[in-house]
Amino acid sequence: MSENRILVCVTEQLHCARLIRRGREWADECGADLMVLHVRTRQKTLMGNPDISAALNQLYADARGADAEMEIISSPEVEKTICEYARTHHVTGVVLGQSPDDGRPPMRERLHGLLPDVEIIQG
Repeated sequence: MSENRILVCVTEQLHCARLIRRGREWADECGADLMVLHVRTRQKTLMGNPDISAALNQLYADARGADAEMEIISSPEVEKTICEYARTHHVTGVVLGQSPDDGRPPMRERLHGLLPDVEIIQG
């Protein structure tokens, strides 16, 4: 296991495969291990929701194809959960998708303030 770890943060959307590919490229460039994380904020069950189940199955397949570990954590506090995960797993770089325009600073900026020693890029 490498001392460098790249973390790709994904949602339950099918287009996140490009983020995993970008994370794999970055991990290869710096000789790092690749990890994929989905922070699930909704407490709805996956059972009976074929769209979410299919998307998560695809994300697991994409992660396996990129030789990455994938974890799903349920938490209403996405930023705090990502930061705790990054610190616990000694993450050196994070790949994020596009943040929704919800009137707050983008997730990249918010995480950078919480993880100043971690490089954060948008994939």
